[in-house]
Amino acid sequence: MSKKSTNFSKSRLDNLQSNLKDNRAILFSTPNDIFYLTNFNFLVPEEREAFLIVTQKSALLLHASFSPYQPSNDIIPIKGNSIDKLKQQFEYLHQQEGVTQLLVDKTSLFVNEYEAIQKLSFLKISGLDRQLIWQLRMIKDEEELVFLKKAAKLTSQALHTSIAKLEAGITEKQVKDLIESELKKVNSKRPAFPTIVAFGSNSALPHHQPTDKKLTSEAVVLIDCGATVNNYCGDMTRTTWFGNNPNPEFTKIEQIVKQSYQSALKRLSKKSTNQPILARDLDQAARQVIVNAGYGDDFIHTTGHGLGIDIHENLSLSWKNQQEILPNMVITIEPGIYLDNKFGYRYENTVLVTNKEAEELTRLQLRF
Repeated sequence: MSKKSTNFSKSRLDNLQSNLKDNRAILFSTPNDIFYLTNFNFLVPEEREAFLIVTQKSALLLHASFSPYQPSNDIIPIKGNSIDKLKQQFEYLHQQEGVTQLLVDKTSLFVNEYEAIQKLSFLKISGLDRQLIWQLRMIKDEEELVFLKKAAKLTSQALHTSIAKLEAGITEKQVKDLIESELKKVNSKRPAFPTIVAFGSNSALPHHQPTDKKLTSEAVVLIDCGATVNNYCGDMTRTTWFGNNPNPEFTKIEQIVKQSYQSALKRLSKKSTNQPILARDLDQAARQVIVNAGYGDDFIHTTGHGLGIDIHENLSLSWKNQQEILPNMVITIEPGIYLDNKFGYRYENTVLVTNKEAEELTRLQLRF
């Protein structure tokens, strides 16, 4: 862990600890929360490689003995992450810091772990309100923005190169492999999510996964992909017509979706200190364009989402969400129209919220 990364981890921990009462502890079991607060890298996030216990005064990282971790001055590393080891640390914190209340993340703690902790009579256990961690993670610090900007740039490069190599007869799976190969060439550690490649009518399903379907001339191609840099994600979608004669309906839908995108982006850029912009405001700005064009029922998902270590983070650009959009949030704006048995069209960029104009990180405007 670099000295700079250590400093950012300290700042994140300090912000969290300032919200804790002196007798309260939080048990983190979600890998990306632990990475955010400690820079501990999980080899296999699906396995239990570490716990993090945070109190007002201390932070204890219990990690598997085979998982390397370079300690920082603010995090106490403890080798071993068994349930018995976990219970020992709670007993220690009870004695040393008077911890009597524990918040646990019920979305990721295993049942056997929860049941074992429940047996500690001195602890009152409650569920962690994840908004406590999301309030920190939604606002990106300087280091995070460096990683996110680079991930966005690499995503743009890999997608641009891959689109230029499309040819008749290539399959969706082969294009997926091509994109992920290009991501590796530009030093993306891994894809941010399973790459979406959809030809023709398959593009009408927003999360279609590649098949052996072959690309034919005069067909729709939708690609959604993302690079990763130090676990931070890029996310970008482009839809194009493969051929020289796009049909009129495709051209019409393309114009509507891009107008919808620009409407949301323009709304985001018109900020006033006296009038906060809410997540639902962006959804409304984008959705109204599509509704007015007569395709409201065909815009079947939210207008976007937060982006960071997770590909889908708070906040959701939903018509129901009244969360305020603040500077240094990184979001996607991705309106789409999906016509069953015909085609779908989605246009997506990663966007940094600033005090002035919104900044498109996946700014490259592809012309196919």
